Amino acid sequence: MKHIMRLICGMGVYLFLFCFVVVYSLYAPEGYIQIATHKYLFFRKLCLITAGVMIPLIMLYYIIPPIGKSWRKMIRHISTTDIYMLLFLLINIISFLGTKFPEEALWGTSGWYMGFAVHVFFVGIYFFISRFYDGRIDVLPFLMAAAFLIFLWGLLNRFSIYPIDMQYENEQFISSMGNINWFCGFWSIFFVTGVVVYVLCEKRWMRIYSGIFSITALGLGAVEGSDSAFLSMAVVFFFLFFLSFQKTEYMKRWLELGIFYCASCQVMRVIVKLDKESLSMDTTTMWIMLGNLTLVVLIILCALRILAGRGDKHSEGEWIWKWKWLRYAAAGFVIGAAIIYLILLVLNTRAPGSLGFLSKYSIFLFDGHWGSARGTTWRDGFAIYQSFSWRERLFGAGQDCFAIYAYQVPELSARLVEEWPGSRLTNAHNECITYLVNIGIFGLLAFIGIFWSSFKRLLEKAKKEPLCYMYAAILLSYFIHNQFSFSQILSTPYIFMMLGLGENLMRREAKS
Repeated sequence: MKHIMRLICGMGVYLFLFCFVVVYSLYAPEGYIQIATHKYLFFRKLCLITAGVMIPLIMLYYIIPPIGKSWRKMIRHISTTDIYMLLFLLINIISFLGTKFPEEALWGTSGWYMGFAVHVFFVGIYFFISRFYDGRIDVLPFLMAAAFLIFLWGLLNRFSIYPIDMQYENEQFISSMGNINWFCGFWSIFFVTGVVVYVLCEKRWMRIYSGIFSITALGLGAVEGSDSAFLSMAVVFFFLFFLSFQKTEYMKRWLELGIFYCASCQVMRVIVKLDKESLSMDTTTMWIMLGNLTLVVLIILCALRILAGRGDKHSEGEWIWKWKWLRYAAAGFVIGAAIIYLILLVLNTRAPGSLGFLSKYSIFLFDGHWGSARGTTWRDGFAIYQSFSWRERLFGAGQDCFAIYAYQVPELSARLVEEWPGSRLTNAHNECITYLVNIGIFGLLAFIGIFWSSFKRLLEKAKKEPLCYMYAAILLSYFIHNQFSFSQILSTPYIFMMLGLGENLMRREAKS
C-alpha cells in the first residue's frame, strides 16, 4: 500500500511539472495584456489544486505503517539545504505575522504577486519535487523542449517575426513571457540546461539535441535585449571553463560552445546588414556582440578546436591536465580585473574626472545612472532598510511590501516620486537587497544559505554524478543574474523547481 501511494505521489509530480513547465510557460490568454496577472492567477490555481490533492495523499503516505520508520527516515535524511529552506519558510511566517500591511503581503503587490503565500508555494514545490520525483521518466529532455519552443519564438520576435498573434505586441515584449527583463529571468535558468548537457553528456543523440538547443539559446541571449543576459552567459561559460579541464573531451565541447555563440552572432550580423530594420531592439552590448569582436574570437576558437583535435591524435590520456594552470591564471585575471575596476570606480566616484578619458564612461561612476539606473534603485533599497525599526531590520516589512512601505514614509516617498516620476518602484532591481527589505537580514541570510548549501553539495556530488554540475550552474546563473534583476512570478518558481530536482538527484544518488 505504501509503495502504491508513493507511485501516486510520483505521478502527481509528473503532472505538476507538465502543467508548470509547458502549460504555464505558454499560457497567455489575452496576449500581452495583463500577462503577469494571468500567469500569476494560473500559477496560484495550479498550486492550490496541487496542494489540495497532494497534501492529503502525502500525509496518508507517511501515516501508513510502519509509521515510525517513515518519520525517522524522513528526519534522518534532512539536508543542509532542507534546513535553510525551512528557516526561509519560518522567517517568511514571522515577517508576515509582524507586517503592517498583511493584505499586501499575503499575495503581493499588483503586477508582481511575490507575496507570502506565493513563497509558501515555492517552498512547497521544492519539497514536493525533491521527495516524490522518482526519476523513472527523465524530465530534462521535456524541460528543454518546452524552453526551446519559447526561445525560438523569442528569437523570431527579436527580428520582428511574430508567428503567433499576441495582443499589444511591441519590442518590449517577447515570446510568451511578456517584458524583456521577465523573459531574461526565465532564460537565465533554462539556457544553462542545454550548454551544460552538451559538455557533459556522452549520448550522441542527446548531444545533438542539446547542441541545437544551445545554438538557439545562446543566439537569443545575444539579441534578447537585456544586458543581464550577457552576465549570465559569462558566468556559466567561466564555470564550464573550469569544469572542462577534467577531460579533454569536455574542453573540446567547451570550445564548440564558444564557436556556436560567436557563429550565431555573426549570422545575426549578416541578417541585420541585409535588413537594418529587422532587429526590433538593440543595446550597446548587443552591437558589440554582433560586431568584429565575436568574429575575431570565432577564428581563435576554431583554431584552438582544430589544435585540440590534433592533440588527441598525438597524445595519450588526458593531455588537457597539463594545462590546468590556465584555469588558475584565468581566475586570477578575472579577480584582478574586478579589483582594478572597483578601485577605479571608487576613485572616479569620489573625485569625478580623475581617470582622464575613462571618466566619460558611466560604468566608472557610481551614481544614479550606473548600471541602467541600478545605482539609484540599490541606494533606494538601502535607504528603505535604514529607515526600519530593529524588528523590521531582522524580519523585514513583509513579502512584496517594498513599495507600500516606502511610499507611506514622507521622506522616502518624496525621494521616490522625484526619482521615478510617473512610475512606482516596487523592488531594488537586486534580489538580495529586495529580500533584505521584504524579509529582513534573517530572511536574506536564509535565502543565500539555500543557494550556497545546494551549490556546494551539488559540486561535491558531481564527482559521482556529473549532471549535478548542471543544477549547480543553474543556481549560479540565476543568483548572479538576479543581483541586477528581480524575483518575479515567471522565473522564481522555476528556480525552486530546479532546487528540488537537484536535491532529488542528490538523494537518489545517495541511495544508489
